[in-house]
Amino acid sequence: MSTDKRTIDWYNNNAEEYVRHVRDENDSVNHSFYEKPAMYSLLPELKGKSVLSIGCGSGEDCNQLSLEGGKVTGVDISESLIKIAKDSYPQCVFSVMDMEKLEFDDDSFDFAYSSLAIHYLEDWTKALKEIYRILKPGSSFLFSCGHPVYSAAELTQADDEIREHQLSRRKNKILENIVVTGDYVKRKSMNFNDWIIWHKSIGEISADIAEAGFVIELIHEPKPLVKMKEIAPSDYAVLTKIPIFIIFKLKKI
Repeated sequence: MSTDKRTIDWYNNNAEEYVRHVRDENDSVNHSFYEKPAMYSLLPELKGKSVLSIGCGSGEDCNQLSLEGGKVTGVDISESLIKIAKDSYPQCVFSVMDMEKLEFDDDSFDFAYSSLAIHYLEDWTKALKEIYRILKPGSSFLFSCGHPVYSAAELTQADDEIREHQLSRRKNKILENIVVTGDYVKRKSMNFNDWIIWHKSIGEISADIAEAGFVIELIHEPKPLVKMKEIAPSDYAVLTKIPIFIIFKLKKI
């Protein structure tokens, strides 16, 4: 299933606000001091290499990949974000494109990259097969997505004072009954401000990866930079104990 139309509409209608958020490191702390440093630390040598950034948004990652020496092409399904990317980073090539229908020849790229984009799809296999197809043999695909341990938790309380999520098992030793809160195993959609991402277990993610033909080189659970503790101490306290993102490095054999 493709990216939900509500998600596409949200990014098209809120592109300027999204860009303001991601370009302000003190506002986008989970990106600036958590996910991005981890992703960039896992990049291969890119000098002179053809690089595809999938779900590139307004192009910030494409800019970084070009600074690493890559010849970068960025694609995103949002027309508004691609327009901003073109205006902001002219050294890169940008196109409006669905990650399930990549308009490139087989074996076109040396490296593929995707930050927090694939989890907008319910079924990942079509996109992964497309990415496998356009990569040269021996090339890698690095991507991040929501961590299933975090997304498995269930919202149990939300009011003006407290917002609580739980993934837990509670057993009454006398009555022998068990109450389970949250669901790690079942695939489910989650709605945030009119955009939708999908929860998948590690088992389901790895099955999608295998079906596409990739092998997993690395699974990385990032840690926040210490700098986050000064700027957003509550976020830092969570991320040192509960991951919200997970990173996979795949290889086309």
